[in-house]
Amino acid sequence: MNNSKTCYGMTYFDENDLKETTINHRVELEYYKTQKDTKDDFKYGIEIRKKEYINNNITIESNNIENISNSSDKVIEIINTLKKYKVTPVGLNDVLEDLLKAN
Repeated sequence: MNNSKTCYGMTYFDENDLKETTINHRVELEYYKTQKDTKDDFKYGIEIRKKEYINNNITIESNNIENISNSSDKVIEIINTLKKYKVTPVGLNDVLEDLLKAN
């Protein structure tokens, strides 16, 4: 069984996204499609990583959900939606649940 992941995009919070917060440092989001090779097929999942650059330190927060679908295209479509709306690791579970219910 092999596991791999591929980055499908990156975005960041700009000053408009952060104007109603106290955050004044760079925040980046990375979106990955994960792949688990099983005996019979592939299972795809999603990982989101949030990197915050505070002074000379980088903090990383991530969340990973495996086995979302057997369809790579479906997972890539979901990732594009997550990226468009700048979903963070903490919001992944709830947003993914809503997206899967809608389909």
